[in-house]
Amino acid sequence: MKANHLAVVFSAKGLPQNTVQACGAVWAETSRLLLPGLGKVYDRFHPAAQPWGVDIPASFSVVLGRDDPCLFLRLYLRAREFRGSSIDFHVGSTLMETGFEKLQAAGDILICPVTLDGTNKRLEGHILWHTAMASGVILPDCGVYYAERKRSTVEPGLEKLIESCPADYALCMVTLEEED
Repeated sequence: MKANHLAVVFSAKGLPQNTVQACGAVWAETSRLLLPGLGKVYDRFHPAAQPWGVDIPASFSVVLGRDDPCLFLRLYLRAREFRGSSIDFHVGSTLMETGFEKLQAAGDILICPVTLDGTNKRLEGHILWHTAMASGVILPDCGVYYAERKRSTVEPGLEKLIESCPADYALCMVTLEEED
């Protein structure tokens, strides 16, 4: 069994003022977002009581930035670190499979053309991961998912806004499990 943690980030706008009710609402929305991937991208999901060794004492592993900004930021930043590590892994693995000599510059963007003909399953897996991330699919190793944007990556301005105003956000920590 392989397990990864995921922080699903929500705006706190419109959440009930009652903490228990707010946590229930965030968990319900998180479950709704995760159900389409169940059995396809991951085999099960559940609230993450101790993601990355951090205890979450709240219901459904929901952290409201207004209630505990320090815990919110600790988990949010850790989730972004994890996402960065996953991106580095998949980019590095893609380049190792294709060869650095195939990199081409197009302005300030690097392009690495590949042929997916079924002969290199490792390369195919990494390319499909990149495609799924770009399409907003919730992947077990995406680290963080912005519910309102329906994607794992957002512009740095939004990330900075969340960091500077944690009271305006909530996150739900989830463990996604895959059979080996």
